[in-house]
Amino acid sequence: MAMNMKTLTQALAKTAAVIEKTVQTTVQDVTGPKPLHDYDLLHQIGSAGPGLAWKLYSAKSRSGSSISHQYPTVCVWLLDKRSLSEARTRLGLSKAAEDSFFGVVRADAARLVRIRHPGVVHVVQALDESKNAMAMVTEPLYASIANALGDFGNIDQVPKELNGMEMSLLEVKHGLLQVAESLDFLHNNAHLVHRAISPEVSCS
Repeated sequence: MAMNMKTLTQALAKTAAVIEKTVQTTVQDVTGPKPLHDYDLLHQIGSAGPGLAWKLYSAKSRSGSSISHQYPTVCVWLLDKRSLSEARTRLGLSKAAEDSFFGVVRADAARLVRIRHPGVVHVVQALDESKNAMAMVTEPLYASIANALGDFGNIDQVPKELNGMEMSLLEVKHGLLQVAESLDFLHNNAHLVHRAISPEVSCS
């Protein structure tokens, strides 16, 4: 009898854990990734990443939030999975290609959390996702280099700071030096190879 009671207790504990996880997942699917709960989005500052798929927002932590206030404002990266899925369908690409892209995003975001270097964006809150979106929080950013060069893809309303922006020769040289130093660190210290250097994935 005691053995049956122990087995029953274990079964109930497992069932409770499954129910709790299901509820959390369902709530998250309805309300969105965790960064959207912890931060108030102020305005879109740009877009970044492969194909400028990520929207970048200036944001502040919500009052009463237990989030560390290391930065007065942060950058929330938001990726709309539904929009990407629709674009994939329009282009006639396979679901496997879409899943592969999301897999790369998850792996790269996990690596970013562990890397510490002035030339690599500092992650404040790790990637979280729901059924329809992915989001993560980094140090405050200005925009991607692609945005600074006039590529405004995936920006709903172009910020006035980006309109007609031109970089001086000094800014270009300084930026290239930062990229070179960051690549040197990634290759020689972190033992990683960055295979997608472009204005879309470089941010300032």
